Amino acid sequence: MKNAWPINEPGIVDLGHEVYLRWYSDGRGFIWHHPTCRAWSSLKFDLMGTGHVLTSGGPDDPKITIQGSLLCPMGCGFHGFIRDGKWVPA
Repeated sequence: MKNAWPINEPGIVDLGHEVYLRWYSDGRGFIWHHPTCRAWSSLKFDLMGTGHVLTSGGPDDPKITIQGSLLCPMGCGFHGFIRDGKWVPA
């Protein structure tokens, strides 16, 4: 699905493989999306979060790396990692 929403929206980070994220304003997590299921999933870096760990990068540094994989919440099987600011399929 090329050139589909949310491409080019303010605050959207394109990770490749049609995966996008938008940081929360506090910088302690983000929502991420892939267009196939049109679902957004939340990831928070706090005690009540998902257990994922931000190991590098952040809202002001696009080369983020997250410890732990991400799986689409809609059950489609879309699964991968965020490493050095890019989506890496699992």
